[in-house]
Amino acid sequence: MQDFALVTEGVTDHAIIKNILIGYFKEQREPDVYRELPNPQAKNRHGGWTLVIQYLKEKKFRQALQMNRYIIVQVDTDVAEDAGFDVPKQGPDGPISMDRFIADVIDRLKFEIGSDDWAAYGEQFIFAIGVEQLDCWLLPLWFADAKGKQIANCTTRLGGCQKLREKLTTKNYHWITHDKKDYLSYDIASRDYRKRDILLIQGRRNPSLNVFLNDLDRRNILLLPID
Repeated sequence: MQDFALVTEGVTDHAIIKNILIGYFKEQREPDVYRELPNPQAKNRHGGWTLVIQYLKEKKFRQALQMNRYIIVQVDTDVAEDAGFDVPKQGPDGPISMDRFIADVIDRLKFEIGSDDWAAYGEQFIFAIGVEQLDCWLLPLWFADAKGKQIANCTTRLGGCQKLREKLTTKNYHWITHDKKDYLSYDIASRDYRKRDILLIQGRRNPSLNVFLNDLDRRNILLLPID
């Protein structure tokens, strides 16, 4: 049985989460991380939040959980108020706290999973909620100042980082832009999270990545020995 199946909006999100998991479990072994969505066999490897919702609605996770101990579901909150997702960022008294907002997004995903399946498989679901984007999780690696904690315009900030541009250029990889989000570029951009000390110190500077890491801490997951 594999360790983690990833259901993400896109392949770049898979790259980020995979490197985070490798760093987090560094003291055990490298985890098996399978890309469940977007479909690794599909010609179009891009997804989006609508496909994540559809995946949950159609209960495709049931089969994935026969072969993986955990399933990680990722969405970005920049789409939360879109029609069909419908999670408000504002309450009657103003902006909702980040923790409450993340909980509301998770409740929206749990609604698609359904109460019966949640009762059966709930502890096998792990949610990676990017506020506002998972790209924001990478800023602490590239900005030592307050920019590392930003949760807005993160793709633009990441793509404009000269240090990252130079690193990608030396490997002949694409610079990161809204129109060009390449798996290999994001793998390089997130690779330092494979170092556990960097992940647990720098990574926690991003509020929603810190929530994800706290959830992993709570679970105290022990990876099974490989036969």
